[in-house]
Amino acid sequence: MSAFLGPIHYWLYNKIKLQEEWIHNILEISVQEGWEDISEQKLDTVCGKLELAPLEEIIDGSNIHGWLQQKIGISETRLAFLVTGLLNVDASRLSALKQTAFRFGEKHALQDGIGADDAFKTLEDTLLDGMPCDHVNSVAERDADKVIWQKTQCVHHEYWDRAGGNISVYNALRGEIIAGMLSHSGLDFHILENNKYEISRKE
Repeated sequence: MSAFLGPIHYWLYNKIKLQEEWIHNILEISVQEGWEDISEQKLDTVCGKLELAPLEEIIDGSNIHGWLQQKIGISETRLAFLVTGLLNVDASRLSALKQTAFRFGEKHALQDGIGADDAFKTLEDTLLDGMPCDHVNSVAERDADKVIWQKTQCVHHEYWDRAGGNISVYNALRGEIIAGMLSHSGLDFHILENNKYEISRKE
């Protein structure tokens, strides 16, 4: 990444902010449902709090890459700790968490008729997947009707392991976000073999 603040840094910071929006949605549903196990204050104390002011006002200009990497780590830790803690008390809460994830995706839904290639780009612009240099998603096929890509590594696993959680929970919730984002688009999301995924136009 560049040593100077540029579009890629704002792009990555926006993805951190979106994940924090999702976390806030989970905290809201926790209050609504009377789940008092993990408050926002406890989450901030245990995992760290992210200040989401304009990037240029808060970033360490002498260590842009390291600063962003640290913030990603905090957000990933917060998500894994929060979800795992809630489910450790009552595993049946997963259903409500899936609904929350779907609604979050639906809030950021793609318009009807969008091409699969543009939809994939929007997913890349929305979902946090480490640093750009991690090259998590490798595209195998891409056009307006279908995109197939392979996940080359899982950058979330370590955070869920550390929280004592299960990465399959994260993957399930992420799938709900994608389903919500595509819910009005005329596109379907498919999980293929060998860590491959597909977005294609509905038949």
